[in-house]
Amino acid sequence: MSAKVQYLTSTSAASSYSSSDSDLSSTSSVRHSMDSTQPIVSVEVLRCLRCARAEEITSTDDPSSSGMVQIGTNIYYCNRCAKMTGYK
Repeated sequence: MSAKVQYLTSTSAASSYSSSDSDLSSTSSVRHSMDSTQPIVSVEVLRCLRCARAEEITSTDDPSSSGMVQIGTNIYYCNRCAKMTGYK
């Protein structure tokens, strides 16, 4: 069985495309999804606001797992300074 589809172009000339059913099924099985791309992971350096201690973590890590306490947007204390200032 053959399917025939006509498309109109901007010059109003009709072009035709005919294909068998097997061609249509093979093109419909190709799927592009967002899952096939790898997530982008970056390395970030967290620096204590009070004592300047630095820790490197990836963007997927939790800052508390590296001994840092977030006190604001992109502002951190190390655990020692957080205890001294009352944040922990």
